[in-house]
Order: sequence, then C-alpha cells, then structure tokens
Amino acid sequence: MVTAVGCHRRRLKSFEEMSALQQLIEWDQSLFLALNNVHTPFWDTFMWIYTDKLTWIPLILSILFVLFRKNWKEAALVCIAIALTITVCDQFASSLCKPYFARFRPAQDPQFSSFVQIVNGYRGGRYGFISSHAANSFGAIVLLSLIFRNRLFTIISVLWAIVNCYSRIYLGVHYPGDIIGGTIAGIIFAVIIYIILNQARHILWKKRILSDKQSPYFKDPDIQIVTGMIGLSVLGIAIYAIF
Repeated sequence: MVTAVGCHRRRLKSFEEMSALQQLIEWDQSLFLALNNVHTPFWDTFMWIYTDKLTWIPLILSILFVLFRKNWKEAALVCIAIALTITVCDQFASSLCKPYFARFRPAQDPQFSSFVQIVNGYRGGRYGFISSHAANSFGAIVLLSLIFRNRLFTIISVLWAIVNCYSRIYLGVHYPGDIIGGTIAGIIFAVIIYIILNQARHILWKKRILSDKQSPYFKDPDIQIVTGMIGLSVLGIAIYAIF
C-alpha cells in the first residue's frame, strides 16, 4: 500500500514537472513568434549582415589595435583569455548542449517551421539549444568589460550583443530560450576566465614577466576607439540596408 502511494506521488510529480516544462516551451514559442513575425526588406538585410561574423572583422582589428598599443605581453595574455572564453563558450554550446538537449531550431522543427519567417533560405543547423552566438557574444563582451571597466564601452557593447542575439530570433534559427541559455553560459564562463586571468597575471607579475602590478587596460580611454568602431559598423550596415 505504501509502495503504491509512493509510486503514485512520483508519477504525479513527474506529470507536474512535464506540464511546467510544456508551459515554458509554449511561452518560448509564443515569444518567438512575436519577435520573429515582423519582417521588412530593410531589417531582413540589416539582420542578415549583422549576424555574419565577417562583418565584425574591423571591430576585432580595433580591439587588437587597442590591446597591442600598451604592451605586447599584456596584449598576448588578454588575447589568450578572449580566445579561451570564445572557445569554451562555443564548444559548450555546440558540442555539449545542442546534441544533449537535441532541441530543434524553430526553422528545423517539423511541427513548427511552417510558422517561422526565415531570410535567404537560411535555417541553421538541426539543433539550437543553447545559442552559440549568444554564448560567444556575451562571453567576449563581459570579459572585455571586466578588463576595461569603461561604462560607455560596457553599455554600447552589451547593446551590440543584444542586437546580435535578436538577429538569431529574427532570422528564425533560435528561440528566446536558446538565447537566454547561451547568454547565461557566456556570462558565467567570462567571469570564471576573468578570475583565472587575474590569477595568471599576478603570477607573471611576481615573476617579473609583466612590468605593472595593475592591468594597464583598467579604465583605459583608448577603448573608446572600439566603442566608435561598433557605432560606425552599425551605421554602415544600416546605410547598406537602406540602399
């Protein structure tokens, strides 16, 4: 009798958990449709270019320029931290989470894809949870924001990352839940690697490999070069989309 009651309670709890998960999925799909179903020729072009990694090569070059203006050893250390952050975020999202959760992208879901608006026939890979774009974007931006501690750069770069994430919803290849999961993962990994970076930097300073005890990038005004490049790049994309 006790065993039967216990089994019943476990089944009831399992049913309640499944119901809660189904409710979250339905909310996620509803929010996706609200964000995805507003398309115009301008935004189709803008989001298509914005989401392309090659578009941001000038931004990457401007970051490297600012870093290597100070000291090549400091710059190399930060570049290693950035590369490690992006690699960990990307592999965690693509090699671990996507095959494990096996959640279809909106444009790949046989039961949902007919409701999705896509651009240029692009549907992305089979699975979408969590978003690599979100993890990589927020991982890199949070790490750089912690390093530079510049308010304007932080605000502009976070806005850049948010638009980058939204472009994935607009293009129909990610649900909002995919983006939220990727964003959380990116932030967590960025903070962890920032802590490791500080520890490594302290060790290198004690061994006199690095000359300064404090990072020379802390509140560095040169970071405004990167902030300006973000603004110019977005403006260039908008002008191209108009004409």
